[in-house]
Amino acid sequence: MSKAKSIVEAVTFDALEAVITGATVYQDAPENAPGNLVILGDMKSVRLATKGTDADRRVSISIVSIVEAEERAPLLALQEQIDDALDGLSFERDGWTLAFEFEDDDAVLAEDGSTYNGISSYSVLALAP
Repeated sequence: MSKAKSIVEAVTFDALEAVITGATVYQDAPENAPGNLVILGDMKSVRLATKGTDADRRVSISIVSIVEAEERAPLLALQEQIDDALDGLSFERDGWTLAFEFEDDDAVLAEDGSTYNGISSYSVLALAP
């Protein structure tokens, strides 16, 4: 894992953990974790095509939301909390400068008919020290 992805993962977890209510935030959710969940999902990074350090990256991160509910509204409320925490977030950690930007999200009814799943995707500009 690149250092950029490690920093993005840590900052994302801390930002979500500080504000999410009504769900548990996980970097790695245990199997069969109970209740409503927010999970740091897939990450991908690409080197920037600009001058600067080779460590600079654009990191994509997906945030998975799982809500047991009879309607979509609780999932949408959870996704709103995620967006409030991350979209436009600028942060510095360990000399790295991070800038988060919303890309897209979805909210779907799972096959079981009683769970809603969502994925919120963000792009993070990660500039090395």
